[in-house]
Amino acid sequence: MSSTNPTQAFHESLVILDDPTWIWTFVQRAMRDVGRECIRIPSGMSLRPSWNRFRNALPIVVHWENKMRSGGAIVEEILDIAPRFNVGENVIVLTTNPTHEDVVYFSELGIRRIITLRNRDKDLEHAMREFAQHWQESAAASLSTGKLETFWRRLQADIDAITKDADPAAITQLDEAIERLQAGGAPTARYLDLKACVAARMGRKDAAVRCWKQSLEKNPNYYRAYNNLIKFCREEGSHRDALALMQKMQELNHANIARLVGMGEVHLALDDDDKAEHCFNSALTRDTFCSGAMNGLAEIRFKQGHLEEARKLLSKSHLSYKAAARMNKIGIDLVKAGRYSDALDHYTKAQYVLPQQEKGPLLFYNIGLCYARWGKPEMAREFLKLALIKEPNYKKARQLLGQVDRSTQSAA
Repeated sequence: MSSTNPTQAFHESLVILDDPTWIWTFVQRAMRDVGRECIRIPSGMSLRPSWNRFRNALPIVVHWENKMRSGGAIVEEILDIAPRFNVGENVIVLTTNPTHEDVVYFSELGIRRIITLRNRDKDLEHAMREFAQHWQESAAASLSTGKLETFWRRLQADIDAITKDADPAAITQLDEAIERLQAGGAPTARYLDLKACVAARMGRKDAAVRCWKQSLEKNPNYYRAYNNLIKFCREEGSHRDALALMQKMQELNHANIARLVGMGEVHLALDDDDKAEHCFNSALTRDTFCSGAMNGLAEIRFKQGHLEEARKLLSKSHLSYKAAARMNKIGIDLVKAGRYSDALDHYTKAQYVLPQQEKGPLLFYNIGLCYARWGKPEMAREFLKLALIKEPNYKKARQLLGQVDRSTQSAA
């Protein structure tokens, strides 16, 4: 293991392994055999703060049965930080005792490079050869531009990145690319899943659901189709349908942390805070760095009036901006309903619990808007000025401040 300047990116391979046991000895030897140096970090260290340093440390080797955090928690954190990170090519999982749940989890996360280790000389030699083969295939995949499978995976990543406001022409091009790759062959589960994703983004909802169901008929174990259908149901507000699908998946794999968070969020949407809290706590039991679970618990504590606990949870969450967006949305809905006093009470509490970096111009603008609608121009002016201090080019705040000033002058 070589020393590394802490201000520079790692160029060694990253190994996430808790104890320097025989597995670490195996990794060091395997790395030497492929001519690569490596650096080991414990699973209890969050990757997020140092991701810019770690992201070039490929491939990332993960021991699945780590003590502090499971391999699943680590890979989910990577995907949360960098959703388009190629887990299938760039993560090598070492496992000593994979269960059926683990096999499902591998499939859900897209992990393909898996080495089962046994502490016997003959088995270790075989594992060495497997490691070298995975290494060579990973390196070849990063350079390859012509393999059909590479094109499918790139197309899958491009389709996953489609946003709701994407250019329809760009979506059509992706649909055409699916057809070119399929080249008239019999529809596969993957093909039908991608067609469903495109149909959903084109607004053809019935066609999307039909394709996802066909995909699962082709391959009941194609978990990507399940997860995409769950995501679609949630976006459409079909919370009970989403929950039924999640519970079905949960029976196959209880360890998926993102799904536990998703189930908690669905229970919140269904106003079942007790079940939501159970899901969020279960997620945090599996991964103490799970920001989605912290956000969910913070929302529950906020509703219960336990503001100090909500504040502490959000101070540890790397996704507190999402909580800020949800709180802003609740306040906006109260203002639209003319419940100005309730809105201001909500915003006052939100200001207290949100971390400093989330007390942005939008929050102060919305408070100013509430006061303006309530007919209290002086207070409106104060908060609109705060919004402009935070963001001098905030056009909506400047326009509303002008309207407040003009109405005050007219009244005078």
